[in-house]
Amino acid sequence: MPGLKDDLQGALVRLNQSAPEITSSAFVSLDGLMLASALPPSTNEDAIAAMSATILGLGERTTKEFAVGGLEQVYFKGKQGFIILQATGDDGMLVAVTNETAKLGILFLLLARTAKEIRALVSRAIAPKTSFAPTPAPTQQETPPDTAAGQPASPWNS
Repeated sequence: MPGLKDDLQGALVRLNQSAPEITSSAFVSLDGLMLASALPPSTNEDAIAAMSATILGLGERTTKEFAVGGLEQVYFKGKQGFIILQATGDDGMLVAVTNETAKLGILFLLLARTAKEIRALVSRAIAPKTSFAPTPAPTQQETPPDTAAGQPASPWNS
């Protein structure tokens, strides 16, 4: 039975397959831990996760300082492609790497769709797995027997 990591991995693989320009992707926790990835084998996942968390922190401070609202996305353009960090809620961030031919509008839509899928996967994984029976209505309790002084009996006075 697949677990959360397998589900996240599947979402990343689907993202990578959704556009040929996407070369790799990852889901990173806000504190810089790699939760799932579809990165090339030679990639240092720990370094990517740590750098992503640092970039996110700088982005949040910058958007706060310029008063432009909450951070949604950070992206870099290099000579050979783009690196995009997309917020996925309180649980982490989606990181995608593309080649230089990527159409950003389409890419942003794909990332938003994948971020939504990841939020749903994480939410479902941390939701309670058991159903709770409704609590029965309170019933009247019997009054404990009175003592000679009119006080309820105490378990200490036996």
